[in-house]
Amino acid sequence: MKFIPLTTMIMSAAVLAGIATAKRSHTPDGGPCTHPGQYECGSITDYNGGNAFLFQCSKFGIISDIQNCNCPVCCSVYKGGVAPDGYTKCT
Repeated sequence: MKFIPLTTMIMSAAVLAGIATAKRSHTPDGGPCTHPGQYECGSITDYNGGNAFLFQCSKFGIISDIQNCNCPVCCSVYKGGVAPDGYTKCT
């Protein structure tokens, strides 16, 4: 039977967690959002060159379906993008 020291397992888990965190910081996909079931605009300095992006906020409050925009203020959402007269725009 092989023996793996507990400290080795803990350090391995910490490294894997650090990799997952570092990867997530560069993309908003899977991150939290505030209006479940609607569309929102966002901006993150380290993503899309700091330009805005349009995304759908899932019913669970998770960012999905990202569309990158071409400038910092090129995203707009009216009435959550889902009402009969709601719309989204990302240029």
